[in-house]
Amino acid sequence: MASFRESIVVRIDCDPPAILWSGIGNLLLPADDVNPFPVVALGGGELVNVPDFQQLIGGTAERLDLTVSGVSDETIRLAIDDAPSVRGAQVDVGTVRFDSAWQLMTVEWEQVFEARSLSISRPQSDGAGNVTRSITLTIVQGSTTRSRAKIAFFTDADQRRRSSTDTIFSHVAGISVGTSRRFGPK
Repeated sequence: MASFRESIVVRIDCDPPAILWSGIGNLLLPADDVNPFPVVALGGGELVNVPDFQQLIGGTAERLDLTVSGVSDETIRLAIDDAPSVRGAQVDVGTVRFDSAWQLMTVEWEQVFEARSLSISRPQSDGAGNVTRSITLTIVQGSTTRSRAKIAFFTDADQRRRSSTDTIFSHVAGISVGTSRRFGPK
């Protein structure tokens, strides 16, 4: 039976760079294309939410939230201090693979995003007196700062708004469900 031992690693190119992995404790990452020299990734303890991401196809922008829960007061303080340098920073997300003895085998950087915001949750109590807080990093891929309406219909009026002399859709009004028009000269 195959055994998959892998974790997620996230590198935020802010000042100074922040590198987290989804395990517990520190993890030494070797130098590669993303990290020019060996670095220590801090154990996120519990990366509660690392959503699946997709390849950017057809200009559709993607917005994801990475959440770390159960962070210490010192981590909260650092997040508040570093929040201004995080906005707009490059975020690399990858997979760390381990062998059967949990020794690091490979680091594969899978996707590049841009950091948009860093937010800190209000303290949450679990009823037993334990208070936890979480930090959420919103990352995006593609242009999410502007909005353009999608072209919804191929009508003559829509085409003439784009190009006043283009008559390619002038016969669309005569087509309805159950009918067809032969294109080309009549």
